[in-house]
Amino acid sequence: MKTATHKTALFIALRYLFSKKQHNIINVISIVSILGIMVSSAALVVVLSVFNGMQDMIGGWFNAFNPDYEITLVEGKSFAVDSFPKAEIAAQPEVAAVSEVVSDLVLISYQDRQELLRLKGVDKDYTTRNQYDKMLIDGTFELNRGEQPCAVLGAGAAGNLLLQLNRYDLLKLYYPKRTKKNLANPTDAFSTQYLYPTGVFSTNTAYDQEYVFCPIEFARNLMHYEGEVTSIEVQLKESGHYEKSQSKIQNIVGPKYKVLNKFQQEESLFKTMQSEKLVIYVILAFILFVAAFNIIGSIGMLVLEKQRDTAVLRSMGASKGLIQRIFLYEGMGTSLIGGLSGLVLGAVICLLQQVFHIVKLGGDGTNYLISYYPVQMRVWDFLAVLATVLIISLLTSLIPARKLRKSIQTNPI
Repeated sequence: MKTATHKTALFIALRYLFSKKQHNIINVISIVSILGIMVSSAALVVVLSVFNGMQDMIGGWFNAFNPDYEITLVEGKSFAVDSFPKAEIAAQPEVAAVSEVVSDLVLISYQDRQELLRLKGVDKDYTTRNQYDKMLIDGTFELNRGEQPCAVLGAGAAGNLLLQLNRYDLLKLYYPKRTKKNLANPTDAFSTQYLYPTGVFSTNTAYDQEYVFCPIEFARNLMHYEGEVTSIEVQLKESGHYEKSQSKIQNIVGPKYKVLNKFQQEESLFKTMQSEKLVIYVILAFILFVAAFNIIGSIGMLVLEKQRDTAVLRSMGASKGLIQRIFLYEGMGTSLIGGLSGLVLGAVICLLQQVFHIVKLGGDGTNYLISYYPVQMRVWDFLAVLATVLIISLLTSLIPARKLRKSIQTNPI
């Protein structure tokens, strides 16, 4: 019986939705409602897709620099390699390489300039496995030139130091001694060593401002980390199945260590981007809610126009719930037309942007890493927008439908 009632209400609502109204103002308000919901839905789709594109682009830059997994201590700064199950991790079928890393902040002096940078000591095969040589923009990615240890700097760090690779000036590094300190002679409290700069790399991230690569033996001698590392980096043979591999490695190393995947290594960045996306979504959803309020007016006027039809239905035995559903479905149908049209319009705009790069970043002559807004459409965003439209249309359609039910109760046939 309930199914028949719903079908009857839906049939009548569709007739009302597509039939010509006696009062033209109702048609105008309905069209305005559909257009408002369509534009708001399209805006939601486009903005969410742009955020996806920006996130994928920025995430790709950072992920190209970061290893698949980084293993560090939960508490503490360095740990002994002998007590770490490195061989067991390397024996896993999905693991391509396990690298030892010694990294910390050091003061670097070059000619008359100084910068506080992060020195990262790696083994000789590290750059080949992680393809950092593809990020090179000047010089060579050499970490050893004969007996001389070498350094490869990020583009931002090299620019701040005014680095010149065609000169033979060395980088002078200062690091505070971990054990032996002489308060009477502050200069004796630092270990000092020299690196020869051989190259400059660029990842288009903040890492360019702070990172310097060097041989791991050099970093250990400078920081007095004999037989110790600050982290272990794991590279997989194929990207994917991160959660399964991550939990497996976490079980191997135990609770003393934490295993971070690519996104967890940049957790604050991606959380900020997700928060920004959520805020924009809420703002545009509120605009969509305001646009949907036109439905209240259109249904209210339709109720007045269809009073005679309502009276006939009541005399034929139609319940108050049936009549309420008719106008509820009418409002939701109007919203659904606008929402689906908005999804199509948003998808078309995103496709045009992907193919023709219509909307540019900045004006002519600007120097950006990418000249247009990147767009990445995702099914979940479309479903989220459609669900938002349906929820808002339900809320706005309930208001006139409930008032109609009350008016039927106070004015029975």
